[in-house]
Amino acid sequence: MRLIIRADAPPHMGAGHVMRCMALALAAKAQGLDVCMACRIDIRWLRERLSKENLEVVFLDGQPHGKEDPETLLQHLALSAQGVEASRCRVVLDGYHFDHACQQAVCNAGYKLLVIDDYNHLPEYHCDILLNQNLGAEDYAYKGNIGQKLLGLRYLLLRPEFAAARAKADARELPETPQKILLTLGGGDFSEHLRELVPCLGVPEMQGRTLRVITGAMPAETIRASLRDCPADIELLQNVEDIPALLLDTDLCISAGGSTCWELCCLRVPFLTVEVADNQKGIVAKLAESTLAPRFSREAFGRMLQSNNHERRKAMAAQVGCAGAQAVLEVLGT
Repeated sequence: MRLIIRADAPPHMGAGHVMRCMALALAAKAQGLDVCMACRIDIRWLRERLSKENLEVVFLDGQPHGKEDPETLLQHLALSAQGVEASRCRVVLDGYHFDHACQQAVCNAGYKLLVIDDYNHLPEYHCDILLNQNLGAEDYAYKGNIGQKLLGLRYLLLRPEFAAARAKADARELPETPQKILLTLGGGDFSEHLRELVPCLGVPEMQGRTLRVITGAMPAETIRASLRDCPADIELLQNVEDIPALLLDTDLCISAGGSTCWELCCLRVPFLTVEVADNQKGIVAKLAESTLAPRFSREAFGRMLQSNNHERRKAMAAQVGCAGAQAVLEVLGT
């Protein structure tokens, strides 16, 4: 049996699709399964990270389009299958450019298909298994030819290092007020969203605190120019290899509304969310509704700067586990 994972990461899209698929790939590899990732990646640090994990990766040429061409997709799958018959392959598609036509083409070619989704963006789906790992996924009325639905945080795709860091997170005590603040908007170039946050980050209350910024694909000079009036000590972080260690050294985070939210929940780091893409609307809304994480605003940020957010950390502990990838693999039948 061969598991083929198809996901892309150009700068405008960010790294989230590939990173959560990497969690599934690593879990499969740990079980001794034959797994290959086929990706278009134009983010240097992400290509380096995949290489360091010793995963089999087919790096594809070109950039993702608005819609993937089904015939091109089938060619990429055949290349990644390396002679293994379609009936003995499991395919994972993660990306909004893999539409209903792509899904139908993969199934018609004889592959068993898992589609990863976030916000029910298609009128209908065609797959053996549909996965939405997000809070509130059960509320979506998915339509189409769907064999089985895996919905909610039970199927959360977290990389193995987060499970390893969980005990340290449980034992950690935060300071009375946050001193080390992390800003992460994703692996792409989200400079325009950073500029929208600047007025709130320049408040006097930031004096004496440290603001760390994960650069992603944002130019360092753009970040420094945007934050020139912020009174905090500014640290720019590039090519962060040990995200769990960084989160365990973070008192408060400002995060895009993607998969990083669940990593923060896993390690009990209080955070606020920023919506940088349409697919994050539902996640941001549900996190605010559940009181796990408010939307970023000057008022919300100010409140969280004055507390260690102990109650939020307790709520996170009740929501997020670390066995989601294994649960997905069991259903996938690998």
